[in-house]
Amino acid sequence: MQKIDDTDLMDPAVQECPYGYYARLRAEAPVYRMPQTGFHLVTGFDVAREAIRQPDLFLSGVSPMALADDGIPQEIIDIYQSGGWLPLASCSTSDPPRHTRIRRFLEGLFTAERVRRATPLIDSVAQELIDGFGGRTEVEFVRDFAHPMPMYIIADLIGVPRSDINRFKAWSDAIVEPFSMMVTRERRIECARLVVEMQQYFAEMIAERRREPRDDMLTEAIQYRDTDGSAFDMQELITILTIDLLASGNETTTAAISSGMKLLLEDPAPIEEVRRNPKLLENLAEEILRLESPAQGMFRRCAASAQLGGVALSEGDLLSIRFGAANRDPGQFPAPDRIDLHRRKPGNHLAFGVGRHVCVGAALARQELVSAFKALLARLDDFRLPPGAPEPRYLPSFFGRNLDQLPLAFRHRSP
Repeated sequence: MQKIDDTDLMDPAVQECPYGYYARLRAEAPVYRMPQTGFHLVTGFDVAREAIRQPDLFLSGVSPMALADDGIPQEIIDIYQSGGWLPLASCSTSDPPRHTRIRRFLEGLFTAERVRRATPLIDSVAQELIDGFGGRTEVEFVRDFAHPMPMYIIADLIGVPRSDINRFKAWSDAIVEPFSMMVTRERRIECARLVVEMQQYFAEMIAERRREPRDDMLTEAIQYRDTDGSAFDMQELITILTIDLLASGNETTTAAISSGMKLLLEDPAPIEEVRRNPKLLENLAEEILRLESPAQGMFRRCAASAQLGGVALSEGDLLSIRFGAANRDPGQFPAPDRIDLHRRKPGNHLAFGVGRHVCVGAALARQELVSAFKALLARLDDFRLPPGAPEPRYLPSFFGRNLDQLPLAFRHRSP
């Protein structure tokens, strides 16, 4: 029984703080068909988990870009085909057999052991960025810390020179923005041209690594052979490097670090608790991911008629599994809207998904969050918005949860 008012989750004002709307949906219609789009919003924890755990019934092969009113314009397809390579589906938006083939490779890059070996690099990047603050007591946190930290790390792991990093912000935005489903046709065309620039950059790097292999992920991607002995072709390599590694490897972590700092501005009580017991850093990271899930929702498509949460679904129906809503479900998380460093199962949220499509880079993202806040809380204190600073705003997106800017004032702690 649908009731819910005419609130539209495609409205940037609703996206700015969707949690009140999510609460109404969970209470009245945890599987709710949006009249504006026809998508079914899945907001309850149990029904979201039920859908995710049936990946053959609720398929992942849905491109948000193709859901625009005009689909993917031929002009965009022509830009890719004439100047680069038409991107394939990412690992997270594909199904077997492509998903199996790509995930098998990616899983080998982000094992717990490899993340453990990378931790000194991760720690050093966090410290280096704080060193870069110098004597300043105000920074723009997204630009000066939250964005460069995961970008430096994934670039180092891929084998991209840090001297080229500034170019990657515009390129990474161009990959991610069309997935928001909130950009104009003109901007999507501009994004396609920027992504082709990025593709050509990586094509040159691929040619270089074929001549001179190195100890980096780019070389591993080139040298990888599937179980049948097949290598990735150029279109696959370009998609893996630009979407699965570079964009997916930094944008969501930037979002989590930024939102984590905003949460601590709003409720600084956990700071001293973590300082007294640094082991709670891991719980802090999990609470940040739960409260401000960087991927607010992912699409699924019904492969056949089904029932979910008492709602009849037809083959072809689209679901948007709203992780951001499920992760604040009071039936699963007592006092769901606040940081609780002592939850019985702190990682029992859906921010990374579960099962076949659980985020392949989850271990790396968690370590980056832990290292970031370990360094920030050890070296800085008295976090606050600078006087006169505007309230932080989130970029309009149906998919993500990215702060545009976060002006931050602080004082340096004594060594």
